Amino acid sequence: MWKPQRKYLDRKNSLEKDPVEVYCRVKPLDSGVGCIKVLDSKTVLVTTPDFNIRGIPTTNFKEIQYTFQHVFDEKCTQKEVFDSVAYPLIEALISGKNGLLFTYGVSGSGKTFTMNGAPDNGGILPRCFDVLFNSISHAQARKYVFKPDRMNGFDVQSNVDAMMEIQRDMLQAQRAPKTPRKIPSDVNLEDRVPDLGKITEVDDDCLYTVFVSHVEIYNNHIYDLLDDILEEGGRPKLPQSKILREDANHNMFVHGVNEVEVTSTEEAFEVYYKGQKRKRMAHTCLNAESSRSHSVFTLRLVQAPLNSSGDEVLQEKNIVCISQLSLVDLAGSERTNRTKNSGQRLREAGNINNSLLTLRTCFEILRENQMNGTSKVVPYRQSRLTHLFKNYFDGEGKVKMIVCVNPIADDYDETIHVLKFADMSKEIQVTRPIAMKLDLGLTPGRRRVNLNIRDENGNQALDSSPELGLVYSLGPEFPPLVLSDPNQADLIKNLMSFLEVRLGKRNVLQKELLLKHKNFRSRLVEIEKENVLAKQELASVKATLEVERRKSSLLESKLVNLESSCTKLEWKVQEKNNEISVLKKELDSVTAGLSQKVVEKEREKQRMKQRMLTEKQRANKEIQQKQKELTEEFKTQIRRKDEKLRLVKEIISNDSAILRERNNLTPSSSEGDLRTADLIKKFTPSMPQVSWALSADSPATSKQDGPLTRRMSRSVSNVAEIWLDHRPVTSATPLNTVLQPRMKKRKSVTKLTDAKDVANSKSSKYCLTTQEADSAGEVETRLYKGDIIPTTGGGAQVIFNDVETLRQVSPTKTTPLKRRSDEMTYETRSIVSYLQ
Repeated sequence: MWKPQRKYLDRKNSLEKDPVEVYCRVKPLDSGVGCIKVLDSKTVLVTTPDFNIRGIPTTNFKEIQYTFQHVFDEKCTQKEVFDSVAYPLIEALISGKNGLLFTYGVSGSGKTFTMNGAPDNGGILPRCFDVLFNSISHAQARKYVFKPDRMNGFDVQSNVDAMMEIQRDMLQAQRAPKTPRKIPSDVNLEDRVPDLGKITEVDDDCLYTVFVSHVEIYNNHIYDLLDDILEEGGRPKLPQSKILREDANHNMFVHGVNEVEVTSTEEAFEVYYKGQKRKRMAHTCLNAESSRSHSVFTLRLVQAPLNSSGDEVLQEKNIVCISQLSLVDLAGSERTNRTKNSGQRLREAGNINNSLLTLRTCFEILRENQMNGTSKVVPYRQSRLTHLFKNYFDGEGKVKMIVCVNPIADDYDETIHVLKFADMSKEIQVTRPIAMKLDLGLTPGRRRVNLNIRDENGNQALDSSPELGLVYSLGPEFPPLVLSDPNQADLIKNLMSFLEVRLGKRNVLQKELLLKHKNFRSRLVEIEKENVLAKQELASVKATLEVERRKSSLLESKLVNLESSCTKLEWKVQEKNNEISVLKKELDSVTAGLSQKVVEKEREKQRMKQRMLTEKQRANKEIQQKQKELTEEFKTQIRRKDEKLRLVKEIISNDSAILRERNNLTPSSSEGDLRTADLIKKFTPSMPQVSWALSADSPATSKQDGPLTRRMSRSVSNVAEIWLDHRPVTSATPLNTVLQPRMKKRKSVTKLTDAKDVANSKSSKYCLTTQEADSAGEVETRLYKGDIIPTTGGGAQVIFNDVETLRQVSPTKTTPLKRRSDEMTYETRSIVSYLQ
């Protein structure tokens, strides 16, 4: 396929460079003393004021002159500024070249007014809209023919696809709630005075479309002012910062920015004011509406040539020409001591000054590299502003700068820095931009011919010829050649001059014809080459097609075999389906029988449950009857034992009389005691028998004849007895009972560390107290008692003759009835022991 060649040389081979064009605009002086004077159309004079900012008189008086491309004084109009600065950029934009225009100056010096202007006195931006759409209005493409591909390029659609996009938009607009169309601005555009300028050198064989985008650089972050991101509740989200990326042609662009297609100046204003309302502005001491960010408004003009018939754009992406014009309104440089900023405003001012400082640094290094031939690295990446526009300084477009200054003496220091930067910037050389249009070799004027051969309804006329617009003329008709007078010598001279002009035009046409022949021949040679390659490709395709046909025939034979086998399988499947239907019927009958049996089993189960419930109720009644009988029996036993306890209490009440007579026993008292013992034995048959000692000396003495006498318990001590009470520390659990052994005189020890404790002549009785847990886990206390008998060697020996045992039982481990019985038995035992 024939590929078009570029009309111009590549940028790498081009050595032509142009300086950065710097313009100066002086703001009118409202009041006060001025320090700037316009000498002529290119020079300004800056004089030192008599007093500095602090009010101190200055001693170093000097005058400095600065020269610019053009100086606009206080009387110049917005129209003059636009015609001198921006109008050539619009011409370059239409011809396929890029451009950059930015305003620079101190805060309050008129940058935003120069860029935007007022409704009745438009600035650079609105006049760019007017001139651009006035020039391309007759050659604008249908909407949606060009679509952004989100990678800094554009896709081309046919007219049919574009119409479908337009219909979809109309349907969405009908479904959406209707709201009155209103330009989102506070400016009354009805009073706006449009610019009637127009560029005539427009290629009629191309279609044009304008896309606009509006971003701001705030705190070194890039934000899209046209981004409409809403939350689920309909509230706007916080703006998201965008990133810079590099496209396939190594051009920097803002990734993900919204590019809106506009078809008229009104639509462009609607988009522009939508972004302006979102731009960050603030009130400072120097300016009531100070820009807190750098505003970048970009116009992108997309143009593509028409096809040979001149009725539709060529559907090739690589022939689309994209040119852009960036209009930048820089935030003003300012000093903190003058603006009195703090907090967020102070941070914004710091970021603004840093970005402007980076711009100055990049310009200084560029100038140094160009003047000294060095190759220092330009720090474009230190700021989003310089990084975004680095391609312009590398030769991707024309660069222009308008320096706005305020002649008031208070701004002298800042104005000097601005003018120095401007004077340095004009020394920078930028490579001349290259137009990106392609020469496709198509016949010029094809669009006009296409319009001429169509009737009013847009249909092609039957008797029209495509060559109507391609007729070449050698000039006007011949002058009269009749000689009516022999003195008409001028007639021959006029004829000779006419023929010379005609021969000159003929030679020009012949040269053009030869050139077209050469181009046609070269195109024909290329087409022939492509034809040969196409034939070779066709032969290979035919060979491949033959192979594919053979494969297809084999596959067809296999398909026939598979179809026959599929038919057999279908018959088998049908037979199996019949068998399955028969088996299903049998299964249904078996399932019905099983369900009947299940129902019967369920009924039997219900009957058994009913019977079990009846038996259970009967057993519960019997158990309740037995519980009542046992309860009555237990109550009877409890009443009997309560009676026994009453009798025991009566016995205890007589204990005092028995104790008075225990030392002077008489036969009568002994008989009384025996009667008491018999009474206790009568009413306490379950009480264990108590052993009685018959000798007072030792358990080994023999029984005496005579009447039976009862001795008291060895726990009861005589007055002359002194007990040695040995209670080890391990048995420290207190007994806390009433029945304690009586030891009127005793010596308590916890350890027997000395033999004198036992061999003491004063101690005659010994008692050892121990505590341990029985098999049931209860505390058991034992008292081992004995007599201390002196030995012949001067020592002493202990002869044990009595053991008393006391168990402490927890009431929680037995039933109330059992515990009460045990308590009664224990009290009876204690009483008997006490009576001994």
